[in-house]
Amino acid sequence: MKPISTLLVANRGEIARRIFRTCRAEGIRTVAVFTQPDRGLPFVQEADLAICIGEGPASDSYLDTDKILEAAAQSNADAVHPGYGFLSENAGFAERVVAAGLKWVGPSPHAIDTMGDKTRARELAQKHQVPVVPGFSDSTDPAVLASKAPQIGFPLLIKASAGGGGRGMRRVDAMEEVPEAIASASREALSAFGNGTVFLEKFIEHPRHIEVQVIADESGTILHLGERECSIQRRHQKIIEESPAPGMTESFRAELGAAAVSVARAVQYVGAGTVEFIVDANDQFYFLEMNTRLQVEHPVTECVTGFDLVALQLAIAEGGALPFTQEEVQFNGHAIEARIYAENPANDYAPGTGPLLRCRWPTGTGIRVDAGYETHNEISPFYDSMIAKVIAHGSTRAQATRRLLGALTRTWVVGPPTNLPLLKDILSTDRWDSGVLETGFLSLEGLPKPVPLNMERGVLAATCLGWWLRRKHAPWHQDIPAGFRVHGADWQLDEWQSFDQTAQARWRQVGERLEIALSVGEGDTTTHTVRHLCADGDRLILELDGLQVQWDTLWDRCERRPSATLEDGDRVFVHLGDAESLVALVPRMPLPQSGADEPGMLTAATPGTVVQLLVSVGDRVTSGQPLLILEAMKMEQRIYAPSDGVVESIPVAVGETVSAGDRLLRLDCEESDT
Repeated sequence: MKPISTLLVANRGEIARRIFRTCRAEGIRTVAVFTQPDRGLPFVQEADLAICIGEGPASDSYLDTDKILEAAAQSNADAVHPGYGFLSENAGFAERVVAAGLKWVGPSPHAIDTMGDKTRARELAQKHQVPVVPGFSDSTDPAVLASKAPQIGFPLLIKASAGGGGRGMRRVDAMEEVPEAIASASREALSAFGNGTVFLEKFIEHPRHIEVQVIADESGTILHLGERECSIQRRHQKIIEESPAPGMTESFRAELGAAAVSVARAVQYVGAGTVEFIVDANDQFYFLEMNTRLQVEHPVTECVTGFDLVALQLAIAEGGALPFTQEEVQFNGHAIEARIYAENPANDYAPGTGPLLRCRWPTGTGIRVDAGYETHNEISPFYDSMIAKVIAHGSTRAQATRRLLGALTRTWVVGPPTNLPLLKDILSTDRWDSGVLETGFLSLEGLPKPVPLNMERGVLAATCLGWWLRRKHAPWHQDIPAGFRVHGADWQLDEWQSFDQTAQARWRQVGERLEIALSVGEGDTTTHTVRHLCADGDRLILELDGLQVQWDTLWDRCERRPSATLEDGDRVFVHLGDAESLVALVPRMPLPQSGADEPGMLTAATPGTVVQLLVSVGDRVTSGQPLLILEAMKMEQRIYAPSDGVVESIPVAVGETVSAGDRLLRLDCEESDT
């Protein structure tokens, strides 16, 4: 079979860059497809040829089969790799790629179609003696589904028949929750996958989520490349994965591997795929689903096996045979992957958007970074909010954990909020160290923790020093601090704020040092001496009370507009490695009110679309009651009443697109009697 010469990647971001990397090593010409919001992203620059296919929404671009095939014809591509997500598990797209005379880097349309329907996949697994979780999938009628819920028992899961990644999935613990959960799961599945069909499945208490990587060639050879532990999840989506699974025995691996190979053989699978299992507390495993594509977490398998899975995919698509046997698959050490998302764990994981003012990725022994974004790239509201994956490989799980924690500590992402603090918290727990994991890990550990940004005195001292240095180098006519004297220095008073914490800083220059008197909240005043040693880009090296320390500081206004002067209200991002901080200089004059400042007004935290209004004007609501539902990045976000009250106005309608800070609903809040 003729080898691939030009490969079009029907995807974006991190996975496109990952595939391009292997293509460069193999001498294959690459083609990127991109949208206007993605024009400046690294994957577009790294492709040999890039073609714009739309303005933004995935439905009009990355999910538009016609546009993808037109780009393939325009670029003279002879093969298409779908990556993961988008059209990667769309059998119709695979059929059209093949019909166009292109090589499809993936399994057959038949395998995609069969395994893409979870109900059919369950039936196939059962037929081949692979156990499945008890459930019901014989009807798509919501009323029939609801009637079967008591027979299965609670808790149970409502799951989308198509797709994955936790979208279209709801846990319910009581019968009264079932109708709304079915409607919500179906609505989210329809938006994410174009198919709103859902089914019921028994919820396994304290489960582990373990998946097996399979690889198969056209001659019928099907092998497994070991397992991955994927139990650390939020909202049913993985955030930390590792290989091998903690506590895995050779006999259990062989049993899981045999079951995965059996499922793959049942659909005559070709290419790379993943068979996922739920494992209960007694190590009884149940087939969950098969993902007929490359997984986000494939790097951990690559680290421990030494195989390049993308290179294997390409070789198989060219008709090549697997160059090794099952007995030759060896596992070397331990690998762990952490996914960095633009999201706020403290706000129900609301996705974030906007410019990335700084992306500093870690390096070091055993560290790999697969990033979709770099400094000054913009995260748009149209796509998944994953920024990058940081992977650590070590000889043992403990070494891999330590390396990953160190790497995450050296990672600095400035802009929208991220889940970096949560990832570091997870890896620092005793439960993680023990390796006794389950999908309820976060709730068992009380994570995510509220993370008020650090107002530690060292941070404030560094911030004051940075503030002084910037003023010192600013043009005299632009930024002369109050109280300035040509001979000697008067005390300067500033007030800093981080969320609901405030601090006062009285400081003055004494020779080459600053004397700073700090008081945080109602705490006692402490005095510190700070001396600037040197600066290297964002890094500030200083002597604080005789101890040499390093901080990374980034001034928001100056980063966005380098010629800007420092002003009240400016924000400074401070990175200490093991902690993050964001503090702002409190304005001496009040800033104009925003919608969020209006009494009773609820505003959008992120851009999104209003998909459902749950109340009407005049309705009386109670604290914690859901009021409306926004969809952002294909995930539903509920807006809850902050207190008891009456709905006064609703300035938005279903289907309306809103931006961050837009007004959603005004509530006439009732005063407490206490």
